[in-house]
Amino acid sequence: MNKRKLASLEIKNDKGFIFPVMSFIDSLVQRHTSVDASRYQQIRFVALEVLKQRIENSYPGSKGDIFVELYIVGDFFEISVRDKGIPGWQDFSFDKNGISENKKDLRNYMISLFVDEIGMEKLGSEGQRVFVRKKILNPLNFVKPEPYEETAILDTNITIRPVVTEADVIEAIRCIYAEYGYSYSYERLYYVNSFMSLIKSGEIMSFLAVNDHGQTAGHFLLAFSDLYKNMPEVSTVVVKKEFRGLGLFAKFMNYCDEVGKEHGFRALMGQPVTYHPMSQKAFLRAGYTATSLLMSYINPEIESEYNKDGERLGLSVSVKMLDEDAFSKIYVPEEIKDFADKIYKRLGMKYEMCQSSEKDDFTQMSAETSTALKMSKIIVRSAGDELEDEFRQAIMDAIKKKSEMIELVLCLNSKSCAYAYEIAKKCDFSFSGIIPGAENGDYIIMQMLLGDKMDYNKLVLVGEFEELRSDIVNIVKCSKEEK
Repeated sequence: MNKRKLASLEIKNDKGFIFPVMSFIDSLVQRHTSVDASRYQQIRFVALEVLKQRIENSYPGSKGDIFVELYIVGDFFEISVRDKGIPGWQDFSFDKNGISENKKDLRNYMISLFVDEIGMEKLGSEGQRVFVRKKILNPLNFVKPEPYEETAILDTNITIRPVVTEADVIEAIRCIYAEYGYSYSYERLYYVNSFMSLIKSGEIMSFLAVNDHGQTAGHFLLAFSDLYKNMPEVSTVVVKKEFRGLGLFAKFMNYCDEVGKEHGFRALMGQPVTYHPMSQKAFLRAGYTATSLLMSYINPEIESEYNKDGERLGLSVSVKMLDEDAFSKIYVPEEIKDFADKIYKRLGMKYEMCQSSEKDDFTQMSAETSTALKMSKIIVRSAGDELEDEFRQAIMDAIKKKSEMIELVLCLNSKSCAYAYEIAKKCDFSFSGIIPGAENGDYIIMQMLLGDKMDYNKLVLVGEFEELRSDIVNIVKCSKEEK
């Protein structure tokens, strides 16, 4: 997500700073954001509690610096508190039966209702950062798509062009609504202004398929992320019903290759859902390599009307390298060495596979929770002695925040990767695959389903994705047998 800093304040751990800091934030929000008053008051309440907690506990018996920072992150307004004091996780647990009697339970229950995302980053020698996020835009309620009315195709000479004007954006939104109603997880794509701002900021590149008579046949976009730098995801692919059977998906994939090579992208990523074999086949035919399975990844309430059984949706991840000179030095845990070797060879990517079980001096880790997706995400770039404690705290935090799934991302380019992998297994994370190709790192993906088991049999997979499942299941089985 595109991240823009609005302001940064440096204060001391003195309660006297609380009022002026919050007053400054109030005035800044009024000048620079479009968040409405009621939604801002909710995030303000939570940010105030986090600030109080860090002022009271970060530097006991001494003075120290605390930084309060404000950002616009995609469609979120973010308030964060950063310091180098004693590490500590804000406790957001509560007993719902005790909220009428216990002040802490009442406060934490309200916090759970008031913010869309809350998380923490362990910054090694730079300390830690706690952040809370609230969507600037009013959330959309799910509306089942109206019965689709097919129109007569006037011609089948389809060309693809970038979305540029507001009229183009409206056509793109119509395509998305025809497929998903208002349940698609990326809500900014439903607002014309926010859609345009995503394009202008470079967070997405959006495209329409149009025939010579101006009829829109479909839409897709390339979505960019901070985690997978210079490896955009081919996303939001919609082909209107009357234009299906014309090979448009393949045309989209070829066009993505052209755009990628023109802009110097290192690679492309596709994440077809695990109940849709046709899209998996389309990515494989386009030269993508199956690399990972993201089990139970998406809350079914916000993604698609296709999923009628109430279960979370899984994704099957695939990658296509575009840069023929791309090289990566990776530190692969022994247990997945053969798996990684197979993936990198299929990708045609140059790599050096190294062995190391070293620890780093510090753990660099971020953890955040999306209340809408009901999932938490932990990213580890380096692992130190305290990693196991950090994992267990993060897991407890995810449980308290009612997450249903935790995704763990380990950097394969870190010498401490193998050490982090063993600690993750000890904490009951299961291997889900790897995602190579990003300019800023290759990653091992691990997961934990809270209160449930990984059910690989329910996935509907084909071809290389089916082989991928078999390899992952064997690795997970061996890990359990080791225990």
